[in-house]
Amino acid sequence: MTSYNVTEAQEFADSSQHSGRMTKTDIYHAIRHRICLLDYQPGSRLNERELAAEFGVSRTPMRTVLQRLEYDGLILSQHGIGTEVTSIDLTSIRDIYVIRMRLMDALAESTALPITSDILREFDELKESCRALLRQRNKRQFADIIIRLHGILHGLSSNTPLKTFNDILFFQSAQFWFRLLERMDFAKQVSDLMNELRMIRTALELEDVRLVATIHKAHLATVLSRLDAMGIDTD
Repeated sequence: MTSYNVTEAQEFADSSQHSGRMTKTDIYHAIRHRICLLDYQPGSRLNERELAAEFGVSRTPMRTVLQRLEYDGLILSQHGIGTEVTSIDLTSIRDIYVIRMRLMDALAESTALPITSDILREFDELKESCRALLRQRNKRQFADIIIRLHGILHGLSSNTPLKTFNDILFFQSAQFWFRLLERMDFAKQVSDLMNELRMIRTALELEDVRLVATIHKAHLATVLSRLDAMGIDTD
């Protein structure tokens, strides 16, 4: 894994304050999104020069973006081979889910940020998007809702190390989970998500982040149990 220290991370964040063009942060989010939604399948090659041309930047900032993605465990660069989108096995995904559940305990104990009307409004929009899935059965939209939900939960805590670690683990596990959608009961997945959104919305209205964390931890435990029951073979 590429070394990526705190100072570099700060420089990466600070460089995103330009106008009129995509920043490194914008590009990082765009490529990460593509990886997690399987636009770039595991094993796919990413070409630094081609990506730099696509996003209208030089190869230097693109190299920084790819280093950050490698630090996140989403790609792997090897001399003489190139840069490939990584895969993940069931053992690793189980370990990730166990840690994510523990991180929800940390979220419950961390200093919460204010739950604003904007957060509640965004959450209501998320619920409506989820309800529409009962008619549309759009798996990509389902995946996008999961990512948006993570973004809302991510913004509830002021604990930066917790948020950084949880963000990395979420996107590592998201790629694996979205690969499984084709093999799962989609209506059941939507129903489970609707139930979670409904309970979290109530907790948000009560301004109870501890309860939000407890609800999401229970959902992660359910996902883990289903993975075990399916006996997934990722080869």
